[in-house]
Amino acid sequence: MQPRSKLTSLALMATMVGTCALASAANPSAKSVIAAASAKAKAEKKNVMVIFHASWCGWCHRMDAFLESPEFKAAFDKSYVITHVDVLEQPAKKDLENAGGVDLMTQLGGKDAGLPFFAILNPSGIKISDSLLSDGKNMGFPSEPQEIAGFKTLLEKSAPKMSRSDISKITAFLSVKKTH
Repeated sequence: MQPRSKLTSLALMATMVGTCALASAANPSAKSVIAAASAKAKAEKKNVMVIFHASWCGWCHRMDAFLESPEFKAAFDKSYVITHVDVLEQPAKKDLENAGGVDLMTQLGGKDAGLPFFAILNPSGIKISDSLLSDGKNMGFPSEPQEIAGFKTLLEKSAPKMSRSDISKITAFLSVKKTH
């Protein structure tokens, strides 16, 4: 190889490595997302709510808006470090996914659950609960009576810092909220 060709090859490789580094820095792996959330949860004595979602998922956007709403954000923030893992994107948006996200979703019981699927982990990363109902169906964003009842049970089990009053307000809101 000529010296000029070596320089060109090295420059091309450096560009490719830099591009890959930027892509991975912009979109961390699912494992690193969970590690960061777990570290924060440990420091704040909270649990981790990991929400598996995708950009195309309308119910995912509703769930996010609900968790971030002025009425309920403080109640959720008392007990959870909420984090997201992007999965199941359409081909044109595969770059949004967190590497290893589908494997993590499967590991946590959400293989065929649909989106949003969420799991509650203790600060050590051990699953406490998830969005699957007793019949095995995913509640996703809780909008039906059995989903709202399941969400209430999940909160009672995994949100020890959330007051009964907060849980009652959340379930009452979900019960009257028009979600369709």
